[in-house]
Amino acid sequence: MEQTIIRRFTVDKIATLQEKIGNKFLCNIRKNQLNNTDFTIISNNCWGGNVYRRYNLPYTSPTVGLYFFAGEYIKFLENFEDLIHSPIKIVDATESKYYSTLKSRGQTTVPIGILNDNVEVVFLHYKTKEEAYEKWTRRCARVNEKNLIVKFSEMNLCKEEHLKTFEQLDFNKKLLLLAKEHEEISDGILIKKYTRNGEISNDTLYYDKFIDLEEFINS
Repeated sequence: MEQTIIRRFTVDKIATLQEKIGNKFLCNIRKNQLNNTDFTIISNNCWGGNVYRRYNLPYTSPTVGLYFFAGEYIKFLENFEDLIHSPIKIVDATESKYYSTLKSRGQTTVPIGILNDNVEVVFLHYKTKEEAYEKWTRRCARVNEKNLIVKFSEMNLCKEEHLKTFEQLDFNKKLLLLAKEHEEISDGILIKKYTRNGEISNDTLYYDKFIDLEEFINS
């Protein structure tokens, strides 16, 4: 089912409110169902932040309130151990290699992070370059490299080659969310709703519709 513009501004608003209410009253009950709470979520978008709020847990990951274009995310994961400890440079959106795409999305004022002059990070929900730098740096120091959950969704200019590379990456606990079927991809979860133009349009509000999150974290 393609997610329409109308849905994004009606159903999604209701779902956001329901999430906030549920987090307020159910977070500690949910937390008690986990056998560990000291985990770091590495995600290609804001998904990890929603999960941390679901259980009222601190953000032990820098990948909160931001997103990566698919190719950038794969490069980040391929060099994760180095890049998570590397200094980040924050620049204006006009300096991004994806500026034309950012412009089409109305994201011309977002800070852009650059790691090792190679990997770009889009700080979507950050107002200033200073805030982006401070929070990325502080949260990188909290990362638990021994207990990682690595998630990737088919979005943001994702190609099949990116999905194939993700499947081959050597992380113990990975989650791959797909917008459509791929014959050569075996480990992904197909999202039949919440897609648009062949990509997942929203995996931050509706993730509990297609995965038992407590079971996955505890596995």
